[in-house]
Formats: sequence, structure tokens, C-alpha cells
Amino acid sequence: MPHVTVFGSLNYDLVVSTPRVPQGGETIHCDSFATHCGGKGANQALAIRRLSPPTSVDVRMVGRVGEDAFGEQLKSGLEKAGTNVSLVETVPGESGVAVILVERSGENRILVSAGANGTYMPNDVKLDLFRVNGQALTDYLVIQNELPLPVVLRAIDVAFDSGIKIVYNPSPMEQSLLTRELISKISYLVVNESELAALIQQDFDISDFSNSDALIELVKKVHTKYDFKGTVVTTFGGHGTVYSIYGSEGVFVKPFKAKQVIDTTGAGDSFLGAFVGAVADGKSVPEAIKWGAAAGCLAVGREGAADSIPMLYEAQVLVDSVH
Repeated sequence: MPHVTVFGSLNYDLVVSTPRVPQGGETIHCDSFATHCGGKGANQALAIRRLSPPTSVDVRMVGRVGEDAFGEQLKSGLEKAGTNVSLVETVPGESGVAVILVERSGENRILVSAGANGTYMPNDVKLDLFRVNGQALTDYLVIQNELPLPVVLRAIDVAFDSGIKIVYNPSPMEQSLLTRELISKISYLVVNESELAALIQQDFDISDFSNSDALIELVKKVHTKYDFKGTVVTTFGGHGTVYSIYGSEGVFVKPFKAKQVIDTTGAGDSFLGAFVGAVADGKSVPEAIKWGAAAGCLAVGREGAADSIPMLYEAQVLVDSVH
């Protein structure tokens, strides 16, 4: 059985739905308030678990929570979903918290307090974090940028030196990390359109592109700019997905059409989780992209981040509809 380890943040989400974001000094009435378990790391671990056959892929979470009620809920939520949380530590202080403002249009804005996530130091990252039951190494490491950046770099170095395949979602984007040395260690680089723009240092408007060939050329620039020999996967929301495998032509994958867009908060994590789960389960990159696109499409029609992540059987219906 392949093993996937997610090393990342666990945040308790405080979500406010609002007609629009207030201007400076302005107070407006919101539509609703809700709380959810979240954090990009935890969301992606949950997405991989929900969107992978439970008997085919083992999913483990590495992270930290605080000694508070939020921490208890964050850990128990993952555990109930079937994720291994034996390496989710409880440390003194508060858990990470994200305040999320969601407009009626579906656009979201997020403020994050790192809490326990910010207590990691580079020397805390040992190879033992990436072992399964203290023995064999995990097959895949999934990592983002919601931990302290020196810790992210250290984790990538340790995993790369040990031959672990790395799936990197550089979110939130940090320009200073984008070096050839770092990118060369990644097996699968999964980004959205704004993160792609930062990677290739080129601003663009998706609406200006009349055909998929132009999008493919944008994505392929990652290979040339960084001499990247892995796979780049770029999501363009409702405009589709482009993947480019080193040495091959880039490919555009049509999107599934969402019935409605309520909240885009969890779409990216749902896509990545389904994609990683499919790759770990032995599916090809094109097939894995379909699973990711199906999961993202379903997620935008629901509120919340973790709560919007669909189940495997739901994504299966959409994937089967294109065969």
C-alpha cells in the first residue's frame, strides 16, 4: 500500500459570509457565521483520505495543534475521517486560526494566525517524521507554505535526500522560495493561476487567452525557467487545467461545469487531494487530473474549506460522466 504524508498546518476556521467586504472604517451586517476545521495541510490530508480508496492509500498527517478546544477538534476530525494523526503534536499555547471572509460572489479573503503551526523550527524536522510506523519511508510528501518557511525548506531537503516523491503546493506564495535549487527537488508542482504568474514572473489575465495552446505555453515556461524535470499542474478555476510533464507536450484538460459557485475556499485543496490520491493509487497523470477537476468542481458548490471536500463516490460520478 502506498503511503502519503502531509506535513503542514492545522487551523480552526472562523468563516463570515458577507454581501461584500467592508471598506476601511465601515461596519456592515454579514449573512452568516460558521466554524470549521481547516488549515491547508489538514484540508489536503482530509481530501486525500476522502478521495482515495481507504484500502489502497494510507494517509498520515504531521503537524501541531495547541492545548485548546480548537486543537482537540482539529485532531479528532482528521482521525474520525481515517487519517493517521499519531504525529500531530499538542504543544503549549493556541492552535492556528484562520478568519475567512466569503463574499456572495464566492470570492474569499483569508487572515491566518499561525499559533502552534509557527512553533516549528528547522531542527525539529527529522527523517522519522516521514517514516511509517517508525520503519519504512513514506512514498509521497505533500507540503505547502503555511509552516515557517525555513521549516518548509528543511522538510523538502530531508525528503528529497531520502528519495521521497514531493508534491509541493506553494501556497501562500512566497517569491523568495522560488529558486532553481528548490524547484529541482519537486516531483509534482501544483499551482493555481496566480501562483503560476509568480513562478514565471509574468502577469496575465486568463480572459485574454482565446485558446488552450496559449495556456499550455505559459505552464511550460516553468520547465525552461527552472530547468524543472518534474510535472507542473496548473488549475485555472472554471477555465480548466493544464499539466506539463518534462520532455512531453503540455495538455489542456476541460473543466467540469459547476452547478453553482457558493464558496471557492476549499476547491484548490480538494483538487490537490484528489490528484495526489489518484497518483498514489497508481493512476496516470491525465486520469488524476480528471479526479482533481471533479473534486474541485464539487467543492465550489459548498460552503467551508474542509466541509466542502467531496467524497470518493461523489467524484466518481463526475469522472464516469466523461467516459
